[in-house]
Amino acid sequence: MMKNGKAKIKMPEKKIKVEIEPIGRRIFLKQPVNGLDAIVNSGIGIKSVCGGKGICGKCRIIILDDGEFPPSEQEKKILTSDEIKRGVRLACQQTFHKDLSIYIPSSSLSEEQKLQVEGEELDIEISPVCKKYFLGLEEATLKDTKSDFTRINECLRKEYSVDARTIDFKVLTQMPTVIRDNKWKITATLRENSSGNEIIFIEGGNRTKSSYGIAVDLGTTKIAIFLVDLLKGKTVDRIGVTNPQIRFGEDVMSRLGYAMQDEDNLKRAQSLVVQSINEAVDGLCKKNRLSSNEILEMTVVGNTAMHHLFLGLPVKQLALSPFLPLTSEAIHLKAREIGVAISPGGYVYMLPPIAGFVGSDHLAMILATRLYEQEGNCMGIDIGTNTEIALKSRKGIVSVSTASGPAFEGAHIKYGMRAAPGAIERVVIDPETCVPVIQTIDDREPVGICGSGILDSIAELLKAGIIDRWGKFKPEKKCLYRDRHGNYQYILTPEFYMQKRNNERIQKDGVNGIGETRQKTEYGRYNDRCDDKYVSINQRDIVEIQLAKSAIRTGIEVLLEDAGIGFEKIDRIIIAGAFGSYIDPKNVINIGMFPRVSLRKITQVGNAAGVGARMVLISKKERELAEKIACDIRYLELTVYPSFTEHFATSTIFPEPWELI
Repeated sequence: MMKNGKAKIKMPEKKIKVEIEPIGRRIFLKQPVNGLDAIVNSGIGIKSVCGGKGICGKCRIIILDDGEFPPSEQEKKILTSDEIKRGVRLACQQTFHKDLSIYIPSSSLSEEQKLQVEGEELDIEISPVCKKYFLGLEEATLKDTKSDFTRINECLRKEYSVDARTIDFKVLTQMPTVIRDNKWKITATLRENSSGNEIIFIEGGNRTKSSYGIAVDLGTTKIAIFLVDLLKGKTVDRIGVTNPQIRFGEDVMSRLGYAMQDEDNLKRAQSLVVQSINEAVDGLCKKNRLSSNEILEMTVVGNTAMHHLFLGLPVKQLALSPFLPLTSEAIHLKAREIGVAISPGGYVYMLPPIAGFVGSDHLAMILATRLYEQEGNCMGIDIGTNTEIALKSRKGIVSVSTASGPAFEGAHIKYGMRAAPGAIERVVIDPETCVPVIQTIDDREPVGICGSGILDSIAELLKAGIIDRWGKFKPEKKCLYRDRHGNYQYILTPEFYMQKRNNERIQKDGVNGIGETRQKTEYGRYNDRCDDKYVSINQRDIVEIQLAKSAIRTGIEVLLEDAGIGFEKIDRIIIAGAFGSYIDPKNVINIGMFPRVSLRKITQVGNAAGVGARMVLISKKERELAEKIACDIRYLELTVYPSFTEHFATSTIFPEPWELI
């Protein structure tokens, strides 16, 4: 349209962007919208009993941006002053009127995320460091004035031929009441320390049949927590929760940068993750009719950054070259020293980290998979935000860490999200019609796409010839559509293709008899625009996956080069990790993340790090073995390896069509 001799250009409307954590979902609003409505309409299940009246207080969210979201009068009645100060609000009482980031606590989500916590457990000898002894003490008299501690030790020596060298101070203060309230019949828990046995818990009566511990796999994205029977060596219950530190950044470096800013930030990051673990442990205990005081020991594994942040250790030296951890030794410390709420005298045990970016979770994976004793050449790959890879060959075990990034968790992908109900997790594309068939978690309507679905999509786009080896869309394909910016995208939502067929039928059979099904647009192609309501894959998404898969492939190639062997010499590949449990190995090969290999060589073992954490919880022998293995692992820094850049550049390219399986 011309006005006063000038073309009137229609400016694109600016949308309000809302980033929703921990789901990893990004939604766009055309205008200011009530917060509860915005969340529900995006397909995310959030609790609300009162219908948005602000009475039930169930739809709690945390606004991560400062200012411009003051509490309403109703929120002041429901929320505490401390909650308001921390940014807690009720979604139904807020209007999303500007770009913002929010965090939905697990207590507010009506649907649990699909967080993989399982792994293949091994039968091992049960020998926990904590043991219980029932003691029938002789009652003190004026003629027998021995101290309570001495009396306990005499009974231990007489009945069990053991003694306690020390007693926890907190337990010491509680001891006289427990002894006398239970008529001198008690159960004492001894923990085997390097300096001798320590009494870490005293209970009334005979409690020797009840002994529990907690194992934690502290991941960058998720935390897997296991309640374990220390007498039977079996997992009683488990839960997966999102790491709340995600609000400080999706990746390790972002969180380290946040913690480096000042001491308060470090304390905030530490207390947040400890609080999340405490809440999960308390929930597991209540569900199984236990008290958190009955948890005698906790083992924690995680990458080196999570290790330091969990302990509240300084992280500056970890974030700057040459990226050194503060310690490479195993850690035993009182749980209460860092705020972990278990038995009063209970300990937290942490396996040693290997290097700045290879942590104790990697060591736990090696322990659980028995990688160190595999015959021939074996590769263990723990896929996550940071992917650790270990190669066991005649040269021993060599490990690398690759910055695969959070793309496989849905981050930096336009419609990406974590594995929650409604996420597309499986994709197959008909090579003739180019129409997709999808599977979503819990068979819900698609609201986004998670890591396994993203990987499937790229592999299927390659097989159908919709993208080329360099990841570029092929415009000649009649199955690509434009977004509102004019960029190509491939639609994954089947509803779109159903509506398209219906529209074409209506146009063809219309009363005007024109019979045309498409019309030209200013892009020189057909009327191929569609709005943002359909889940799709765009060019930028493909690039993100190329970078992620290239990082992993580069790690593999460097390890092979260092060992002086080709990939054909690999006898076994073990894929571990939450994401690794869901991926299709065939598609991993088809996108070039792995070199072409027989699928028979690939084994998926689930959360091996979580299994390793449980193994060192129930067996002191496994602890000793793990600490020995840690000393034997050689770490290889990828970025200084001579051929790193060459491998990375080559690995971004997808395989040739004839190489696909």
